[in-house]
Amino acid sequence: MKQLISRLWGWLKALPTRAKVLIAVVLAALLGVLIWLVFFWFAFQTYFIDDKVDEAGPVFDSGAVAGTPAVEPAGPDPTAAGSATPDAEPTALAPETDTSAPAPATGPMPGDELSEELIAEMDEAMEELGMPEEQPVEETMPEMPQIQVEASGEFISRSHPTQGRVEVLGDGTGQRFLRFEDFRTDNGPDLNVYLSAAPPDAPVGRFTDVYVDLGDLKGNVGSQNYEIPRDLDLDVYSTVVIWCVRFSVVFGAAELVTS
Repeated sequence: MKQLISRLWGWLKALPTRAKVLIAVVLAALLGVLIWLVFFWFAFQTYFIDDKVDEAGPVFDSGAVAGTPAVEPAGPDPTAAGSATPDAEPTALAPETDTSAPAPATGPMPGDELSEELIAEMDEAMEELGMPEEQPVEETMPEMPQIQVEASGEFISRSHPTQGRVEVLGDGTGQRFLRFEDFRTDNGPDLNVYLSAAPPDAPVGRFTDVYVDLGDLKGNVGSQNYEIPRDLDLDVYSTVVIWCVRFSVVFGAAELVTS
């Protein structure tokens, strides 16, 4: 080995200066290409770094928010007119801890005073219009769309360990979201989320025969949401695929089963 190195060194020393410069440039170019392949094309460093996300439940256009309990209609206000008992006494509020601040003013403010003539005119106007002294109203809370789990499935590992649950959330308006829960897979370059017509155990090449791309994978660890096109038939596109676009590799897949 030493003899080989000595011969190579002697051969290099015997070369003219231009040849030495050319060899140095070629070696530097090869080193640059090698670095680019390792860190940018194959992106080996991504396999050792988790890209964690923790998205809350999706927010629908209707205002419904996944993970938020439905708001119960409020009962009648016991302080509303006509609802309190005749003998009810007002409950005194506990004093604030900070007594240095002045108490808020109660009752009429300066300029709110009404003359007897104005009160009489207002009473006369109400009498002419046939307005009662009290006009109780008790409306119920408007109904909010309820979020339902329309389909769900569990990830299975393909070329990389993958686990977690995937759900299709809908609010009945046609808008739907794909949500990952307790999700984890290996990190890698160019990972995307596909909905494919191929089953989860299909050969790799079949996943891209009929598919829809929902976008880049937001993170290889954690909860995340992806909106589903409104006109997409999930009876056809029933498999969620974590797909490596650059190398045509399936990291993991999950079959959606209608709830």
